[in-house]
Amino acid sequence: MPTIVQTNFFPSPDEPKIYLVYLYSEKHIPWEACMKILMRIFNRSHEEALAITDEIQTNGEGLCGAYLYDIAETKAETVERYAKKANLSLECLLEDV
Repeated sequence: MPTIVQTNFFPSPDEPKIYLVYLYSEKHIPWEACMKILMRIFNRSHEEALAITDEIQTNGEGLCGAYLYDIAETKAETVERYAKKANLSLECLLEDV
């Protein structure tokens, strides 16, 4: 289950809540696996996936996108299922904006 971090921003009740989705890894994960996840699950272009992968490889986390809660949760669960199946040390973090 993805982790949700709440911030101190209070949107209008009429606006849908947006969540930022981050990929987080404490250990090195293969470059190709990270690129595959970003391009297939998050629909990132090759250039965007390269930049995010570099961020993950360098800092241990990278921002994948901003989505409505249901979409963010589905993407996070898909990533975590893939990571578990591929034996990757990779998690998704949802941040409430």
